[in-house]
Amino acid sequence: MMLSFLNHCHIMSQNTKEFTSGQPIIGQLISLIPSEIFSKASLLSNSDSKFHKMSAKVHFICLFYAVLTKNSSLREVCKNITLVGRKLISYGLDILPCRSTLSDANRKRGSDYFAQIYKLLFEHYKEYLNEKQFSLPIGGEVETSKIEVFDSTTITLFKEILKGAGRNSIDGKKKGGIKAFTKINLREGIPNFVCFKAASQNENTFLKLLKLEEGSICTFDKGFCKYKYFKQMSEEGKFFVTRLKDNAKFTIVEELVVSADEKHLGIVYDQIIGLKYKENKEVRTVNLRLVTFKDYLTNETLHFITNLMDKKASTITLIYKNRWSIEVLFKQIKQNFELKYFLSDSENGIKSQIWVALIQNLLFTVIHKMIKEAEDFSTMVQVAAKNLCSYVSLIKFLTETNLYIKDWYKTEVENVQLRIFET
Repeated sequence: MMLSFLNHCHIMSQNTKEFTSGQPIIGQLISLIPSEIFSKASLLSNSDSKFHKMSAKVHFICLFYAVLTKNSSLREVCKNITLVGRKLISYGLDILPCRSTLSDANRKRGSDYFAQIYKLLFEHYKEYLNEKQFSLPIGGEVETSKIEVFDSTTITLFKEILKGAGRNSIDGKKKGGIKAFTKINLREGIPNFVCFKAASQNENTFLKLLKLEEGSICTFDKGFCKYKYFKQMSEEGKFFVTRLKDNAKFTIVEELVVSADEKHLGIVYDQIIGLKYKENKEVRTVNLRLVTFKDYLTNETLHFITNLMDKKASTITLIYKNRWSIEVLFKQIKQNFELKYFLSDSENGIKSQIWVALIQNLLFTVIHKMIKEAEDFSTMVQVAAKNLCSYVSLIKFLTETNLYIKDWYKTEVENVQLRIFET
């Protein structure tokens, strides 16, 4: 009976051997990060000299596992890693973490180490990500690689570590929050700039940190509107598309002709306007283009301002429409990686966990591209997270799931019941 059972297992392994890997799925994911990136990040951030009980690489593995499997406590992380630890020895896990040591690492090790890993990893895959042709129906007027989208998202914290946004509650207490100012290239679809500030920080402060190349086009919502910055951008040969603020004061300088084709696409007006703003108590004016668009499906009218004077009005509206891609990115990161429960109550530990979530999002985006988007992004992440110790090749399985199922059904299944007592 036992021999029959072993033969059954052998047949199954033969049928699915093409899908096996020499590494568990968690190892396959970590292997996507070149080893030199870890050493370089450690050197640039000087992370191993500040905390000796747990190396930076071990700290990274612990957080990587915790964020992907959505562990909500340090005790849970340490218990689970104890079970899978042997599979991670070859990847740098040279000690099994205890709760106090991991807690100290979260508090004392600078988040710069994880930020450096992300930046180096982004540069490593930048060319590969650039190969992806983002579907932007703009009639060939603008290269998607020229378009930068930026916005901010707020992550609510369980205590007031960083000053939260909005009014205080009735009891006078308010949860903290961290605001992630983020910029993505429309073709890459991955953050190329991230800056963390307190949730109470105004969006306009982000503009001082932002660096754009000459000739680039950025699009953002009206929360970032600052007319002085718009004038500076025009002088530096940089372009933008955004919404007009409801309380904006302007005069119409020139009416531009709207073709019949453009009217059919929803363009109502195309104008040059003079926007007034105050600088050093003086009223100044900056000339910009105002495109008024009406969505005939929702009957909503939108007003866009830009310094792109030589593009079609419909192109302006489509550039702004694709600003939504960054909102999709924020939702994708928050839904798939652990950012509700933080494993540290220190600013350092919280930022480290967010950087690890960004690293995982980058890795899974690369995998998503490798498998030609054959599987839904969230499903792909969950398959990996729930089978981290499986030795199935993740990429091959995601690409050829139907073939795997077909081979599985071909297996000569025998109903084998092992009896302890037989007469």
